[in-house]
Amino acid sequence: MPTVRPMLESDIPAVHDLMGAAFGDLERRLGAKYAGPSPQLAQSRIRFGRVLSTDPEGSWVAERFGRVAGCASAIVRGHLWGLSMFIVDPDAQGTGIGRELLSRAAAYGNGCRGRIILASRDPRALSSYARLGLELEPSVTAQGVPRGVPLTDVRPGGADDLPLTEEIDRQVRGVPHGKDILAMVAGGQELLIAPGRGYALRLGGAVRLLAAADEQAAADVLRGALARMEGERESAHVEWITARQQWAIPVCLEAGLQLTTVGGPVFTSGDVGPFRPYLPSGSYL
Repeated sequence: MPTVRPMLESDIPAVHDLMGAAFGDLERRLGAKYAGPSPQLAQSRIRFGRVLSTDPEGSWVAERFGRVAGCASAIVRGHLWGLSMFIVDPDAQGTGIGRELLSRAAAYGNGCRGRIILASRDPRALSSYARLGLELEPSVTAQGVPRGVPLTDVRPGGADDLPLTEEIDRQVRGVPHGKDILAMVAGGQELLIAPGRGYALRLGGAVRLLAAADEQAAADVLRGALARMEGERESAHVEWITARQQWAIPVCLEAGLQLTTVGGPVFTSGDVGPFRPYLPSGSYL
């Protein structure tokens, strides 16, 4: 019988390998390849190390036949609960492992006023999230090599810019990411700042988080990120564009990107703030 237990730091390499197996299987089944950069083990150590340090009671693994066969990792920031990771070994799907893992991760958010899940397109996962009572918002992803993007006042950022990110986060989702931003930077992501207006993080050509004081500022921040990719000849990947983020669509189209449906929907419930203008983080919501 599978065993479900709290996740340990020593589980991170196994969870990292399981991510590759689970998402690779999903791509093969759905016939759509995810175009973003694949995580490296060093990045997974930082990501899960951060979550285990802040939310040890929200992270669980399942063991089957002596190896890790599933993982569910949830975080709580202020009044917000978010599902940071949920994966099950393809060979163990349908055994009840996923249901037990998700139940424990969801229970970690008891008492929270808002919930966020950024989903894959896996049909089983989508049904599970809907049963939690969250509302589904379809999303599109913009992909391609940006061209002719005008430069904006976006500059590289650092730890001194955390007060700005926290101020903007409170406006768009009610709760700051805080030092989650520094964990993202430690994992190789570049923090980009529009002074007084907004910020973004990117990993190569992938925009991993963007928040701004208003839609014009958000559009300028996104243009600034895409312009830097153009200079580096990076293929861009902008995900989690829901109906709330209409401001992002003309920016992506003007840059020559194409809209696709390779990504999954966004699930939210309760008090998540206006949730715009905002492109959330897959790891830190």
